[in-house]
Amino acid sequence: MDPPKVKGIGYAVTISALWGGTGIWVALLTALPVSSTLLFRFVTAAALLAPALLLSGGIRKPTRDGYGAGALLAAYYLFATVGFYFSNVVSVSLLVSTSPFFVMLIRVWRREPLSGQEIAGGMLAFTGVLVLIGGGAATTAGRLPALGNFCGLGAALTMALYSLAGPRLRGQGWTVVLISCLLGALISLPFALPALTLPDWPQWGLFVGLALFSTLAPGYLYPLACQRITPTTATVIRLSTPFFTALFAWLILGQPLGLHHLLGAPLMLAGVYLTLPRASSPA
Repeated sequence: MDPPKVKGIGYAVTISALWGGTGIWVALLTALPVSSTLLFRFVTAAALLAPALLLSGGIRKPTRDGYGAGALLAAYYLFATVGFYFSNVVSVSLLVSTSPFFVMLIRVWRREPLSGQEIAGGMLAFTGVLVLIGGGAATTAGRLPALGNFCGLGAALTMALYSLAGPRLRGQGWTVVLISCLLGALISLPFALPALTLPDWPQWGLFVGLALFSTLAPGYLYPLACQRITPTTATVIRLSTPFFTALFAWLILGQPLGLHHLLGAPLMLAGVYLTLPRASSPA
């Protein structure tokens, strides 16, 4: 295998592991109100990214597509954070991974033709979602799993829309990430102010970890992976994210997998894999 491809695969696996840790950071911050968690996630990421971009001259004037992509990315972070806060982190990680399924639904809405494989994949993924949500609602007590799972699906939808906007961004990736952090902070602020709780020093450390390892680093590495391997290959590797989440949840949070995970995950991930676009065969 060519060295660039090996490096690209390495980047993609690293990204999956980093994204797999997102729910763990958020779960460790549930002592704070969810509004404070949202606000300080965005503020910390913006505070780390803005000076770096200013010093390196990496900020570019955003286009209209750049502003739109920033809004979608902010919505993704909002949905994902609330989902991880209120529901089982493995369940939400699996639901977020269904973004290619939503890309397929968008194609249906646009009246684009689908192959039989894609239709079968969509049905499998939808069945897996039903199993996961139904089992999670029955086993998660004392929280708001329905809200968390709904937000996990919201994150998948906004990520699907963001991925469709990606080809029009023309190298504005870091600027889009900064826009998303600033916009997310502005949206979170009015909800956080009435019950604002300042983090203590260990919690600030968790916010820095969340910003560096599950927000900024994947945002930098994902385009590099797509430059060395195809975006479809990178997306397939990204389906390993829930497995990293499950591993971290077991090691750090002591959360075992439930029967609904073992039944729903294979259906969902196999279905999502079948909905991924395939390169057409040469004539």
